Amino acid sequence: MKQRAIQFWSIQGSVFFLSLASSSVTAQIIPDKTLPTNSIVTPQDNTRVIDGGTIKGSNLFHSFEQFSIPTGSTVLFNNAQNIQNIFSRVTGSSVSNIDGLIKAKGTANLFLINPSGIIFGKNARLDIGGSFLVSTAKVIKFADGFEFRANGSQTKPLLTISVPTGLQLGSDSAAIQVLGTGEGLTAPSSIGSPTIRNNDVTGLRVQLGKTLALVGGDVSLAGGSLIADQGRIELGSVGNGTVSLNPVAQGFALSYPNVQRFGNISLSKKALADTSGVGSIQIQANNIKLTDGSAILIQNQSSHPSGSINVNATGSLELSGISSKDGRFTTILRTESLNSGSAGDINLFTKNLVVQGGSGIGSRTYSDGQGGNVTVNASDSIELLGFSSFNPFITSSIINSTLTNGKAGDITVSTNRLVATDGGVIISLTLGTGAGGNVVLNVVNSVELTNSIKLMNSGLDYVPSYFATTDFHAGNAGSLTINTSRLIIGQQARVSSSTVGSGSAGSITINASNLDVSGRISSSVLMADEDTQQLFASPQSPSGNPGGIKINTENLSLMNGGIITVTNQGISNAGTILINAKSISLDNKSAIIATTANGEGGNIFVNTRYLQLSNNSAVTATAGSRGNGGNININADILTAWGNSSIAADAFEGRGGNITINAQGLFFSSDSLITASSKYGINGTVKYNILAPNIYSTQLKAEVIPITPQITPVCQSPAGTEVSSFRVSSTRNLQSKPNNLMSNNVEQSNSVPVPVFNNSHNPKSLISNQATQIMEANVLIRDSQGNLVLTTDQANPTWDNASLSASSCFSGSQ
Repeated sequence: MKQRAIQFWSIQGSVFFLSLASSSVTAQIIPDKTLPTNSIVTPQDNTRVIDGGTIKGSNLFHSFEQFSIPTGSTVLFNNAQNIQNIFSRVTGSSVSNIDGLIKAKGTANLFLINPSGIIFGKNARLDIGGSFLVSTAKVIKFADGFEFRANGSQTKPLLTISVPTGLQLGSDSAAIQVLGTGEGLTAPSSIGSPTIRNNDVTGLRVQLGKTLALVGGDVSLAGGSLIADQGRIELGSVGNGTVSLNPVAQGFALSYPNVQRFGNISLSKKALADTSGVGSIQIQANNIKLTDGSAILIQNQSSHPSGSINVNATGSLELSGISSKDGRFTTILRTESLNSGSAGDINLFTKNLVVQGGSGIGSRTYSDGQGGNVTVNASDSIELLGFSSFNPFITSSIINSTLTNGKAGDITVSTNRLVATDGGVIISLTLGTGAGGNVVLNVVNSVELTNSIKLMNSGLDYVPSYFATTDFHAGNAGSLTINTSRLIIGQQARVSSSTVGSGSAGSITINASNLDVSGRISSSVLMADEDTQQLFASPQSPSGNPGGIKINTENLSLMNGGIITVTNQGISNAGTILINAKSISLDNKSAIIATTANGEGGNIFVNTRYLQLSNNSAVTATAGSRGNGGNININADILTAWGNSSIAADAFEGRGGNITINAQGLFFSSDSLITASSKYGINGTVKYNILAPNIYSTQLKAEVIPITPQITPVCQSPAGTEVSSFRVSSTRNLQSKPNNLMSNNVEQSNSVPVPVFNNSHNPKSLISNQATQIMEANVLIRDSQGNLVLTTDQANPTWDNASLSASSCFSGSQ
């Protein structure tokens, strides 16, 4: 009856068990009689001294029918100093309820197995010199083949001097529970402060450089603390199989090559697993869950490199939320460097990763030590969802950062599908002089950044989801690379690199078969607001440079205000945008922008088969103040623009930029423009080179085909005393008037900018001398040489919206 009650508790929760435990004040340590030399338990006040047991070489074996320690009591293993390993088993059917102190002499490692279950209460503590391995395994295996079985029977001569090599767990292995007060950490005083560890917390703690291992059917920490400074923490949940024990300098490293099925591990109520110093943490289970402000932490305060955090979840890894009572502790999986030693790496392997409710994964350096690298391999999916219910600025994240002069670690993510919504972020930050880390996202199927939750009474419409590399002070931001089949950047979402300091923004590279942008892709130098300046010591005027943006895609679609931009609000120049795509569409106030407030305008290079601008969309490379406009180079088979769209390389006081368009067809509506002007300076140039002989398929018949007029002027309005040029280079004689026939079978030119010809081979050109509009072509015919020609239907003119005769816009030149 008692056993069934305990099993019910393990499913339903701790309240029932605590009421049961309070009635079990007579819990005892009772030896059995299965060893050649049996264990002896002697009470001494609140201490139970364990003598006897069977010694084989440096191994000491104990066997108990029951093993429980009441609150406030102590158990002392009174072993000889030469003992290296103490092996203790529980052969009865009772759960071990440990709510007191376990002590052992010397530096002996202590093993405790009880297949019926083990529960460490809020007052459970350790005072042993070696490592502590606790398990609900049935068998401890040894190198010579001997097995120390919890059922008391042995198939080989009893006991051994050999070393332990494994733990065998069955399908009915019980759980291990660690309860605690959730006081392992203290909330830091500011965002720039490292995690504060509470060294006085009650919990399971081993000596420096030793191993603390818990291996059970399921393993849970509810406010409990596991601490192994400069050592190892091993958590394993095994449904069936054998766990290998591998001796290392810090005690034991566990591996799971012979496990057929894994169980579950959970950390809740501000639970803590901590190996600060140069320690390591390994966690292995099917499903692993951290909630309610719990933490897995390695804080390196030494000058030596730290160990790593390795989490293997064959099912899912989930981090969720913030401490429910006070909202001061986020759920974290983190490494930190506080000295010259590097922070530990974080390696996560799972099928599905979920980070939600403001929880976070990442590495920080507060010193000249390097930050740790974060590597995430999730075979199915990664979801970064939402923000803290206490504070919308605490978002669900993967973040690496440096706050001083150490370099931040890199972030590498590999998965099939990546979703970030309502505050989900992946960021590399530099808040000091150290360089930021690089971010690489390798996603087989799709990446989605979206926002759906509208915040009420907060001053924010949305908490944006974004991937970014950012500099707030003097360090250079890292680069950001996304490789995927499809990237969707929703409204309010963004992919960015930026700086508000003297460091440079990182470059952005996107390789995606399909790219849909309603939000923003940007590499920017931005002015910091007063709060940012005070918080991160950012300068009032940034002096860093923006990084470049490079996009390789099959199909690029910018819609509903989607923007790709390199921007500089500081004193230096704008950056470069390079886009290679089969098709590009800009619609509904979308834009590709390279702009600067004071320096030179940026450069935009577009290589595509088809470029369409519609409904107030634009491609611009502009400069403010005295800077010169940037350069725009477009190589396209067909370029269309309509609905008040534009291509512009304008300036304010400086010179207008240069626009070069290499295309087989250029179709502009009457309200769309190409400009390279300067409001108070010298205008730039517009050059248009027709590259291919035919726009349409050669299967078209020779008769006249009516075309809806969509061509508009590329001649400029006058500005100052200079004019820009619209130039068509050709080896043929030019028509005397623009409304005569002009074949599109002209000299090909693949260079950017337009190549310079010598005088003997300089083609004739059309040069704009007066502000006007080109008469719109409205028919396609085949001339006598078989070429398809786009021209005007002189018998049925439809260019009523042309304000001036187009013939006055051109003159022949050599």
